[in-house]
Amino acid sequence: MNKNEQSAKIEVTNEQYKDLIIMSGVANSIFGILGDALPNTDYKKRSNRMEHLEEYLLGFAGDFDCAAWTQKFKGENIFNDEMYEKHIIPIIDDYDEHERFDGLANELAWRDFHHDHTEAEMLEIEKQNGGYFGVALYDYEKKYWDEFENHGFKRLVVNEGAAPPPCRK
Repeated sequence: MNKNEQSAKIEVTNEQYKDLIIMSGVANSIFGILGDALPNTDYKKRSNRMEHLEEYLLGFAGDFDCAAWTQKFKGENIFNDEMYEKHIIPIIDDYDEHERFDGLANELAWRDFHHDHTEAEMLEIEKQNGGYFGVALYDYEKKYWDEFENHGFKRLVVNEGAAPPPCRK
């Protein structure tokens, strides 16, 4: 820490410490992925800062009954593989799956919504709802959420060469 930075002491319980280091592990993993995937962004710097913060926080693991969650690697504190696979990976996997399905459901809902409504109808809906389309899109999205929840991508078919259905625009 440089002399221009302030520091403060905080007190946390063992449970709060576990939550804190798990959150640190999730954030560090996400920033690491984004830093590698999008190298010309601020994510790489943030990833490096998160690594240092995580290493610092893990240095207190023994004080919070979590020494078994860590190991030394090249002289630095890191999560051990078992802890990482048990506490970090499932959160990231659940989030990835949710975002994949939610994003796809939203994109497909917008496609269908545009197909079913004229430009004038969409402007009227926008006007009635202050620019918010959530209520109008709900049934469209729900159709896809239900599909993905019940079948994943098993029934998803790309109709190559077929023209998309005409829009009402």
